[in-house]
Amino acid sequence: MANDKQFKTVDEQILLLKSRKLQFKDEAKAKAILEKINYFDIINGTENILLKTMNPKVYDNVYFEDFYEIYKFDTDIRILTLKKIFEIEARLRTSLAHNFASQFCTQIPDTLNYREKQYYQQPAQTNTYLYNTFMKFDLFKRNVRMPNGTVKLGFVESKKRDKDYIRTYNRPPFWVIIKDFSFGDLYFTYCFQKDVVKDKILKDFGLTLNDDAMFQQILHTLKYARNCCAHLELITRFKLLGAPYLNNYKELKQAINCTHKHLSYYDLLKIIQKFCDTETISKEVNDFHRNMYLINRLEIADKLLKRMGEADINNW
Repeated sequence: MANDKQFKTVDEQILLLKSRKLQFKDEAKAKAILEKINYFDIINGTENILLKTMNPKVYDNVYFEDFYEIYKFDTDIRILTLKKIFEIEARLRTSLAHNFASQFCTQIPDTLNYREKQYYQQPAQTNTYLYNTFMKFDLFKRNVRMPNGTVKLGFVESKKRDKDYIRTYNRPPFWVIIKDFSFGDLYFTYCFQKDVVKDKILKDFGLTLNDDAMFQQILHTLKYARNCCAHLELITRFKLLGAPYLNNYKELKQAINCTHKHLSYYDLLKIIQKFCDTETISKEVNDFHRNMYLINRLEIADKLLKRMGEADINNW
């Protein structure tokens, strides 16, 4: 049920936590932490796995420092996860630019073909999500003179205005313009490719054209995860709900042997493992689990792993 929250000072936040029987090993340090880090990120984002009772909220043998250990672990995992997504994103940029340009932009006069709808596959109108995006996709927009005489810049022209490395080209090639694409732009640009280009891109990722639906679901998942990481959301509570316009990730779930309704962080890790090594992430998880064991907080670590999608440390 939705509710409202009244503003509280850091001192009031600590008093509230004490009233809920949360313990402190160093209250002064806890106050300094809460002055720098959002209360939601430290407490609210994790409290559901540490509370003894939810109504009223009461803790039993839980310390503020337990929350902080989880927060630090989440930060480390988030950074490592984002690095891996960056690796996949770089491959996608390169593959998209190379395979589209080699098919449709082989001569100087053809350089700007990437902004022409005719070189893409228009989605069926029954797929309203992709169809509506295609019809208003920024990449296809040109300069428009407004009634007041001003000019609303198209996609390429706006990029030339904002980026000096793009301004150096009269006709910026696709492999240059694509450097300024968001992950969302990359996702949709892939979705709109003709099969002749998709086939080559999928081969670059060790897949076939039969994997197109799954790959779209993968890119959508990575896009969501990248945004979570970039906005400093708690990656250990990652959860992606089913999307009807993506067949509720049916093909993807089958590929990673996911039997539950929503995609968890552990599922995200299995997706990343398809395209790059995740040893650094696995090591971070195991180190956290071992360190929590050494300070007699193993039960808390196990609860966190369960929320991340896999309770058994041996499977990480």
